[in-house]
Amino acid sequence: MSSPSNNAPPDLTEIPVLAGRPHCARLLYIEDNPVNVLVVEELLATRPQFTLLCEVDGTSGLARALSMQPDLILLDMQLPDFDGYEVIARLRLDPRTANIPCIALSANAMPEDVRRAKLAGFLAYWTKPIDFKAFLQGLDEFFDAKP
Repeated sequence: MSSPSNNAPPDLTEIPVLAGRPHCARLLYIEDNPVNVLVVEELLATRPQFTLLCEVDGTSGLARALSMQPDLILLDMQLPDFDGYEVIARLRLDPRTANIPCIALSANAMPEDVRRAKLAGFLAYWTKPIDFKAFLQGLDEFFDAKP
């Protein structure tokens, strides 16, 4: 996930733990690939403390973020209408969505991709294909949840 060279758990040392959040955390996954959506849906089926909604492009993802006010956004970096950098930029411009934490998910795993995402405001950069164990561990740690 965060390290393209191995299957180590994601580095969440810089991500604030969201202790005290409601028992059921709301996640928004903005992803246009139905296989990736299915994988995340199946993974989160093992975590009843998470509610997941998905959108297929940046435009609908932004609208859903505004109406849903999720606790976390998982954001594909290559969407059909605009990229993840544009999505996070627009989220940060609106005071109603400016503070929603975002984690980038991408098949691009070069160090410059990770650096650019962190500079853009992403809390973490997890690579695809998704490492199931690391993905769930990362979410559990992020939300200070017990599996």
